[in-house]
Amino acid sequence: MLSGFPVTIILFGCSFNYDEIDNKDYYVSKEGDDKNPGTFDEPWQTIQKAAESLKAGETVLIREGIYREEVLLKNSGEAGSHIVFKSYKDEKVILDGKDIDWGYNWSSLFDINAQSYIRIEGIRVENSRWAGFGSTTDGVGSSHVEIRNCSTYNTQASGIIFMNADNIIIDSNAIERASINTSGSQEGISLDNVDYFEVSDNKVFDFTNQAPGRGGEGIDAKNGSSYGKIHGNEVYSIPKIGIYIDSYEGEQKDIEIYDNNIYACGQGITLANEKGGYLKNVVVRNNTIENCNWGLTVGGWDEGYTHEMESITFMENELAEIKVTGIYLNNPDARNVSVKGNIIQGRLSYIPIKLNGGNLDETVIDGNYFDKLVEGQPVGTNYKMLE
Repeated sequence: MLSGFPVTIILFGCSFNYDEIDNKDYYVSKEGDDKNPGTFDEPWQTIQKAAESLKAGETVLIREGIYREEVLLKNSGEAGSHIVFKSYKDEKVILDGKDIDWGYNWSSLFDINAQSYIRIEGIRVENSRWAGFGSTTDGVGSSHVEIRNCSTYNTQASGIIFMNADNIIIDSNAIERASINTSGSQEGISLDNVDYFEVSDNKVFDFTNQAPGRGGEGIDAKNGSSYGKIHGNEVYSIPKIGIYIDSYEGEQKDIEIYDNNIYACGQGITLANEKGGYLKNVVVRNNTIENCNWGLTVGGWDEGYTHEMESITFMENELAEIKVTGIYLNNPDARNVSVKGNIIQGRLSYIPIKLNGGNLDETVIDGNYFDKLVEGQPVGTNYKMLE
């Protein structure tokens, strides 16, 4: 195709000019009307109108403004033809849930509603009575959904949540003050039984939930979520765990956690299977964890359950200003645990590696760097002391 020249396509004896084809973009504006056709000059007024109208391959561009509504998607896209919700030219679009009460908790202000092949870009959700963006169906959920360059603020539960889903991308979002409800409010970014996921380059920060056992972690892949990557995220100012991998009751495997920057959290990165699940093939590498109570943890919590783990790797992570424990080995049911090449530094009374219930016969500790040694605690082989 030659740029600048119209192209005529002949189809079964008919012809039409390519330049005259509708580009399938629609528009929403606070000054619009849902009775309009949704064009640039005659836009719709609500995002919900777009949610009910768009079909595969179509995009809605949303003009600047505060939209006080709940959005419930009605249609799915198709492979190669996503339905797209996007702010117009980076204009500030806010979906505000203040005083919107939809009753039962488990929903999102921008509810993807188990639809698939959806992309959401450049939209901010504030003051949701439960989650910000997400799909929380008990049955088969969403597939091939992307949430990019969005933000959430002051959500009672997760900023972003998916349950029983697959092929989910959560990229370059800002999740601030999530999970403020202390009755059990999930996490900042929550993936529950999600296969094939990528959580990348997000900023997750400034949580207030300190209630024990009542949610409030930063990023959580749990309850069987498998085949995923969590990388490049900045997680900070969270009283609980920065990144949490918890198989819970499910079988969970093949997860990489790398190049994240976690600081000023209760714990950095923690692996667990709280209710007897099975966790396998998790690699935690090249992360920076600073000014946390615990750095890296292989957990074995909740009495009355086994906590089966296999093939767990902590490799080349950098821990600094740790307050209590650098690497905590607490799971007697974990097998083939590898702790190699990590740099561990902390405050005066901290312990670099602490064995408390873990199984050294199933743990290789080799080539780590310490700023001090603690009598009775493991250091492994080929370790070096930091100057």
